[in-house]
Amino acid sequence: MPSDSVATGSVVVVAGSLTTSGTVRILTRGTDQTLEQLSLPQSTVATIYSRGTANATTNGTTESLPLERTASCQSPAFPLPFIAAALANPDEAIQYVALETSGQSLLQHIRIWNTYNSNSVLQFLSDFTTTDIWLDSSTSLPRTVSFTRRDGGGASPKTLLTVSYSNFQKTGVVLYPNSIQVSINGTPWAAITIQSVSLNTGLTGADFPVTQGDN
Repeated sequence: MPSDSVATGSVVVVAGSLTTSGTVRILTRGTDQTLEQLSLPQSTVATIYSRGTANATTNGTTESLPLERTASCQSPAFPLPFIAAALANPDEAIQYVALETSGQSLLQHIRIWNTYNSNSVLQFLSDFTTTDIWLDSSTSLPRTVSFTRRDGGGASPKTLLTVSYSNFQKTGVVLYPNSIQVSINGTPWAAITIQSVSLNTGLTGADFPVTQGDN
């Protein structure tokens, strides 16, 4: 694991009949701090996750996210920190689902979730952390990550996010996906092309500013 990473690139977003182009910036620090920012002509949106707390900022207005939403707010754009965090967490449950076929590829489908067994106060969040991961059988690289975001339980709206990776390029000893496709509820939404990746740049906690709201 690099101590941190900074990736920049371009993004094309499709929202209904509107297609816009902009830039993307993705920061990670360790396995538990991420920042993902999309800058488009009509808006700038950033999601910051830091050690169990998350904020969303739209056009300069910051909102502290509820714990239920925070549980799925760590950026999946660079999958290595996300997967490394799960493997290092003694509370993480891992289920093998099946060997599946996608086009000409064989994919190993696994499912992970945080049980919070060591913290009974947070066990209500377990269901909000369920994530499906498909690994390429020939390379062991992640091909797709899928999870559902919700702001609360019960009848709260659910948003299924599916992130697919391709064109992995080596930076130092790390393979970084240079093509990232994001779908929302099964509909293609964003196509990200990474153009620059830097590792171990010296990012600090100040690069991931979050505030705790009344959640």
